[in-house]
Amino acid sequence: MAGLFGTKKVPAEKTVLIVDIENGSVGAGLVRITPGKQPKLFAETRVAFSNIQTLSAEKLLKETDKALREALSRTAIVAARMRNHQKLAPVGEVSAISVFVASPWALPSISGHTLNWTIEKALQDEVRKALLDTFGTTPASFHAAGVASAHATGKLFQNIPPLLLCAVHGEVSELSIVDGGQVLAHATMPLGSNLFTRTLRTHGGYSPAEAQSLLRLSRMTRHETPAEEALYASSNEFASMFNTAAKPLVAHTPVGGILVIAREPVGEWVAQNLGTNDLSSTFDEGTTIQALHTHHLAPHLAAHATKPDLACMIEALFIDGI
Repeated sequence: MAGLFGTKKVPAEKTVLIVDIENGSVGAGLVRITPGKQPKLFAETRVAFSNIQTLSAEKLLKETDKALREALSRTAIVAARMRNHQKLAPVGEVSAISVFVASPWALPSISGHTLNWTIEKALQDEVRKALLDTFGTTPASFHAAGVASAHATGKLFQNIPPLLLCAVHGEVSELSIVDGGQVLAHATMPLGSNLFTRTLRTHGGYSPAEAQSLLRLSRMTRHETPAEEALYASSNEFASMFNTAAKPLVAHTPVGGILVIAREPVGEWVAQNLGTNDLSSTFDEGTTIQALHTHHLAPHLAAHATKPDLACMIEALFIDGI
């Protein structure tokens, strides 16, 4: 950038902090961007909210801030350790921060034929305070998580009909019609992955870890215990609301497939659940349903973790392309 003070050189390589804020957890990670090479994702961490019994904007904001500060602290420690290592010091220097925000904090509006996104100011203010406390005055930008997901699917699944993305977060799920990496339409539904885990914890007395394991093992064909019966009922409730929310979206833009985006085991479980329900009133026969997995993204970036964070992988691809 040329100006009165000369030309500022943009570094060939840079490390970007990514922050993923959804409505059930906050994730963070570091991405090393090198021109001409795949982005490298490392130091991912995710902090889940405590069990929210009554959901309100105030409670959600408080839980978000708490989880955010914990995630930032963990990532800052890794970056500091790298800066103290002779060879890795440049990698630990965070030069930019990209914050990705899901609904209900990111809201779309239509201007002409363009879908624009607004990030809730109250959330932005809290995030900026937390970033300042942990990473100082490092410049930060805000993005809608749905835009990053659309970009990633456009890169992964090229030359195919439009897709309906179903991003399942903790308390709210987002439905987006995407085509060629662009979001064409968007809707939300007030059910998320916590519906299933909360059902198992309430009706079966399972711990959070046990509830996750039971979801992984469930095949939706047997519901002999009260907990399994309740889980089956909640899955039907999710599918019914999904069908209702998707109907006006696909009425204007028919889709060739449904892609579920959620951390395991929820992603595959929801995809299987939708496949066992009758969605014929909304979707054409032959519409495919599948879950997005980390192995779909693995060829496009380097991830150090044994089990990389799916959202962080999606967002690493996005910032590598801007």
